[in-house]
Amino acid sequence: MLSVWELPQNVLGLALLVIMRRRIIERRREDGRLFLRTSSTGVSLGWFVFWCTDESIRRHEYGHTIQSRLLGPFYLPLVGLPSVARALYARAYRRCTGRWWPRYFHGYPENWADRLGGVDNRGRSTV
Repeated sequence: MLSVWELPQNVLGLALLVIMRRRIIERRREDGRLFLRTSSTGVSLGWFVFWCTDESIRRHEYGHTIQSRLLGPFYLPLVGLPSVARALYARAYRRCTGRWWPRYFHGYPENWADRLGGVDNRGRSTV
């Protein structure tokens, strides 16, 4: 059942599911969440966990779901906005330097999501 505590995230997650439906490679329910492996997107919005590339990204996005459960309606301003800001900076960094920003996972809220998801980010340097 979708949680009212996480309603803003769930509404956005459902909208993203509709938009991304053709890019979904795999679907599975796990730990009260719907994990959707995609060809290109990693984002957690309430019940919906979109992930790509490797297992560490899946666990990282799962860490964001724990943040969502803890913060409820405060998740988007306290985690979502800083996370989007870091992602935008990382893209600009890559455009300017031709390399991934090596500090992406080292700052708030990404380092917290890694800890909650059980990701060891020592030495991890790519988005």
